[in-house]
Amino acid sequence: MKVMILLKRKAGMSHADFVDHYENSHVVLAHRYLGHLFVDYRRNYPLPVLEQVGEEPNPAVADSPFDAITEIWLEDHAAWLEMQRIIADPVIGKIFMDDEEHFLDRPSLRIFPCHEVHSQAERAS
Repeated sequence: MKVMILLKRKAGMSHADFVDHYENSHVVLAHRYLGHLFVDYRRNYPLPVLEQVGEEPNPAVADSPFDAITEIWLEDHAAWLEMQRIIADPVIGKIFMDDEEHFLDRPSLRIFPCHEVHSQAERAS
């Protein structure tokens, strides 16, 4: 199972400061409290669109409104429920919330549990 998380930086914060705080504080907390549940944990930072090829550029190619797209792979649905239980703990949850106040625009935060699908051709390679 995969969880996709869309994150946006706090107003007035630079993208570089957002990445620095996320990588050096929040990721550390995630590994400390949730890392035993992770099969994989990746942070993707969208790049600005500097140029587009073609006479009529693709309007779907645009700068992201999000500063990070995080992917967390979990073993199964039980791990997802356990992750939620840990975050709901009043002490651990407060640690995460307090850290998020330093770098995250919490109202824009989006979390999506996902079922990843691969085509037959992708599975064969």
